[in-house]
Amino acid sequence: MLIRFRAENIRSIKTEQELSLVASALTEHEETLVHAPQYDLNLLRSAGIYGPNASGKSSVVEAIAFMQAAVVYSHVGWKPTDGVPLTTFALDPVYAEAPSMFAADLLLDGVRYEYGFVADASRIREEWLYAWPRGRRQEWFTRDVDQDDEYVFSRLLSGENRAIRALTRPNSLFLSAAAQNNHEMLSPVHRWFADQLLVAGDRMRGTLAARVGDRCRDAAYRDSVFELLKAADLGISGLQLVDDDAVSLLSKAADAMFNVFGDGNVGNLRLLHRAGAGPDVALAFSDESAGTRTLFTLAGTIVEALASGGTLVVDELDRSLHPHLSTQIVRTFNDPAANPRNAQLIFNTHDTNLLDAGILRRDQVWFTEKGDDGATHLFPLTDFRARKSENLERGYLQGRYGAVPSVGTPVRGTGA
Repeated sequence: MLIRFRAENIRSIKTEQELSLVASALTEHEETLVHAPQYDLNLLRSAGIYGPNASGKSSVVEAIAFMQAAVVYSHVGWKPTDGVPLTTFALDPVYAEAPSMFAADLLLDGVRYEYGFVADASRIREEWLYAWPRGRRQEWFTRDVDQDDEYVFSRLLSGENRAIRALTRPNSLFLSAAAQNNHEMLSPVHRWFADQLLVAGDRMRGTLAARVGDRCRDAAYRDSVFELLKAADLGISGLQLVDDDAVSLLSKAADAMFNVFGDGNVGNLRLLHRAGAGPDVALAFSDESAGTRTLFTLAGTIVEALASGGTLVVDELDRSLHPHLSTQIVRTFNDPAANPRNAQLIFNTHDTNLLDAGILRRDQVWFTEKGDDGATHLFPLTDFRARKSENLERGYLQGRYGAVPSVGTPVRGTGA
């Protein structure tokens, strides 16, 4: 589980911002909390981020996605001469050239970890991993390019540390290199980023669609995805796989236009639609509406997160979804019976119905807004001491918590 995430100098995030999944002392919906008594922590199963357009909600998602990409791909996917593909805060020339920071606190199989790194456009400048395997903090390794000895390894960290160090490029994370060389003690942290963190943002939807389509080859998984699609009442009556030979080159070309495949596996999937009294009609994925394709991808990642106890991060949860369906998705993650593996959902949205649906604790609500310098500020509702009985939707829309657009004079048409 994710305990907290911090980022600095990435996209519209300028100074360090933190998203925390640590529950406060509030007494509402205590049954939804995940308890970690060995660390005196109660963790939230979900968190929603609200704010006006261009306030930085998506920057939070993209910061998480960049950290994941660095951990998973920096050693095997980044070219040695290309540096680090950062997009820093561009509105301040000092920050445009400054390093960026990413850090995540995790609870994995009862052990707490803190992993993070600092990078600039050319290389990784710092990297660290701390662990609390027996409730006490252990410094497993640190990396600092400004020190005489860039790497310091703890005697508690067994493995081929120095050999892997020699293989780690300046623009690669040691954790990424260690995973490629089967470092057993570091594998839980890498595995969380690689397999249990699912980020459904604009830049990742194509990859996720291909991943969901490929996993639909498993009948049980496919049935679970179908149940979610059926609940959305889209008129879908089933999911069907066809043989590779039956997928025409024309269909594959059309699929590629939508940038939803990656390896083309979704091209083997057909969604069956009810057609009145006639037989069901199978449509290629590329023929489905944008809303249906989005919901298919989201349904698959929801099924995967709930099955693995992963953390699902969704950019614009309300996109193409009816508010009732968004509410049901959040309710599913918050419900211990429906979510026994303690999966987490982090989402941003404009759907204010969720604020008044009685499913979110006050410490599950976060906001983004931009300051005069154009930088994103991320802050929780609990900063405002909102009362338990308070109508959060009305308070938000009235600007009581900030993070709402300033609407000026309506634009008038020229008329006929």
